[in-house]
Amino acid sequence: MKKTFVSTIIALLLSLMLVGCGSSGNSEFPIGKFVKSNNENHGFIFNDDETFSVFDGSITIVNGTYSVKGDIFTDESNSQGCPPLSFKYTFDGTNLTFNYVGNPADDPCDGRRTDLNNQTYILSK
Repeated sequence: MKKTFVSTIIALLLSLMLVGCGSSGNSEFPIGKFVKSNNENHGFIFNDDETFSVFDGSITIVNGTYSVKGDIFTDESNSQGCPPLSFKYTFDGTNLTFNYVGNPADDPCDGRRTDLNNQTYILSK
């Protein structure tokens, strides 16, 4: 009985230590230039310092900051004054797809709704 209790406590402590050593932040979120699947002149650049820009041709139209937790990407702030909003993302090594966590109609920013509502971007080589 005593051995089982001690073994359980040791296993619990080891589990907590492993969780504490796990990765956090945007370690899984892809960094780089992504172009819209149907328009290679429009897209995003995601930087490892959690900043991003949206470009159209040679013009940068939006700059901002983001955060990532698990598979949720949050547009924290941007130069268009849009309020923070979250999106579920998937990335298969090439294609990055965004979908609203909530109702897209609740987003007051038309440009963000156009760029992130069920849209896929391709990693640019």
